[in-house]
Amino acid sequence: MPDRPDIDAVKTYLQDLQDAICDALAAEDGTPFREDSWDRPGGGGGRSRVLEGGKVFEKAGVNFSHVHGDGLPPSATAQRPELAG
Repeated sequence: MPDRPDIDAVKTYLQDLQDAICDALAAEDGTPFREDSWDRPGGGGGRSRVLEGGKVFEKAGVNFSHVHGDGLPPSATAQRPELAG
C-alpha cells in the first residue's frame, strides 16, 4: 500500500503559497487583500482572499480550501456512480 501524503505538510505548503502570491500581488498593486476564513460544517474550511479597486488590479482573488467528509458530492459521482459512498 502506498504511503499516505502528510496532509498537514501539504496544507501548510499551499497556505504558504497563497501567502506568497497575495504578498507579491499586493506589493505590485499597493492594495492589501481582504481575507475571509471559513469552516465547512461537513469538515474542513478555507481562506478566501480578495483585492478590489486596486491601482493595477480591478479585482483579484486567491483562494485556498481544504474540505473533507464522509462521501463525494453528487456532482462528483454523476458521471461515475461507482464512486458514490
